[in-house]
Amino acid sequence: MTTIILNTNYEYMDKASIDKDLFCDYCNNPLIDPISTPCNHTFCRDCIESKLKQSCGTCAKAKCKNKSITMNDLIPVTERIVLNMLDRLLVKCTVCGTMNIQRGSFEKHAENFCSKLTVNCPAADLKCPWSGPNDQLQQHISICAIEQMRLMVADIIKNNHQLKEQVQKMSEQCYKDNSSYTKELQETNQCLNARVEQLNEALYHEKIRLKDLQTEFQQLKASILQDRTQINQLQTELQYEKEDLTRIDERCNKQEIQINQLADKINTKGVLSTYENPQLEHCLLKSQPRTVIDLSKQQLFDRDIETVIKQALIEKECTRLDLGYNAITAKGASIIADSLKYNTTLEELDFHNNHISDLGVHSLAEVLSSNTSILRALGLGSNGITDNGAEHLAEMLKTNQTITWLALAGNQISDRGVKLLANTLAYQNTSLLVLSLHVNKSISDASVDTIIDMLQRNKSLKKLWIQDCNISDDGKRRLREAAKVKQGFLLYM
Repeated sequence: MTTIILNTNYEYMDKASIDKDLFCDYCNNPLIDPISTPCNHTFCRDCIESKLKQSCGTCAKAKCKNKSITMNDLIPVTERIVLNMLDRLLVKCTVCGTMNIQRGSFEKHAENFCSKLTVNCPAADLKCPWSGPNDQLQQHISICAIEQMRLMVADIIKNNHQLKEQVQKMSEQCYKDNSSYTKELQETNQCLNARVEQLNEALYHEKIRLKDLQTEFQQLKASILQDRTQINQLQTELQYEKEDLTRIDERCNKQEIQINQLADKINTKGVLSTYENPQLEHCLLKSQPRTVIDLSKQQLFDRDIETVIKQALIEKECTRLDLGYNAITAKGASIIADSLKYNTTLEELDFHNNHISDLGVHSLAEVLSSNTSILRALGLGSNGITDNGAEHLAEMLKTNQTITWLALAGNQISDRGVKLLANTLAYQNTSLLVLSLHVNKSISDASVDTIIDMLQRNKSLKKLWIQDCNISDDGKRRLREAAKVKQGFLLYM
């Protein structure tokens, strides 16, 4: 068993709110192992025993005239309700910072959950000098030569003890019988000594074998370190390739916008016939004013956006516009972004499954950063958005106070993008209620600490979707534990 010290490793969460009847009359702290005196005063056991030793039988309560108390007069408090109230007092671990631990469960926390508590090696009884944080104990045990020899040493000690007992019994019998039997006992003792020597020799060989195993272990560690270095190099190269792809994608988007602009100029000059989309116009014509207009899966292109703005936003004054599953690019997003400057009715805008990319996000973020739009919900799922787009949105959220719902599922956002968004939510945004990041496969355990810090600091966020990412089971466990502390918060993983 590891050795730990409990009574100095916690502090009470709200000491001022604790019932004063639960305090020790001497140390003025919540009772520990409570004891009552004949004069109906209650103390911690250590407090009253220490006081009695110092004052020769005087009660530790100030102004109490009872001077005839002895150790035999002390009565342990056994009322279950009092002991349960003391056990349920909430404390904070001063070693690892964990809060809201019931005092009666603190020993279990210290032994099983506190990763920073200083403990000794289980082989301390065999003179192992190691001590350190609880979360390093298992690593030390795996390489502790003394602990690994415990069973062997115990067996030798046991055998030696048994041999000594046999020698003692045989010596006594020899003393009672005759000298000839003494000679027989001496021969037996010699055999036993030979056996001890054999055991010592076996122990010596086992030590050599253990040393060889330790050498092999060090070689394996070196090999693992080399493999990790290669993995880091590959990850760095992959990141560079992702950045190159992002730059290429941005160039393609810019060129596409230029192509669309040239096409518009050509149309303006009358070279091509005026573009019309009867299906879109029919859909808009039958839509009711100031309602939801669903234009998803209508095969819309950037050239249809002007019609959408004119009839859906201006004439129909719709409150929610769904443009999902179309072929809208950064140009179309830029046109809609300009219209949001004068929007007085649209509250929800959904672009899911289009091609607006980081460039389109930049156009939207610039307009929304001015905080003049009434837009509350923005859907950007599956639009080829990378960390650059996440950076634009993070900057926008620093000033925008109307967006409460932001969907970024199914993009190429990685740990860097998560960190940018989480830092904004932790320190600068107080309006966002719902954030969707699921199915971003580049989000890994590297984001876990950042998300936990955001959950601890942000007061507004109520829902976070982050399922189907590259987060390990241990990372998910840590996120769930952090979410439990945040009242009224829902985490979907």
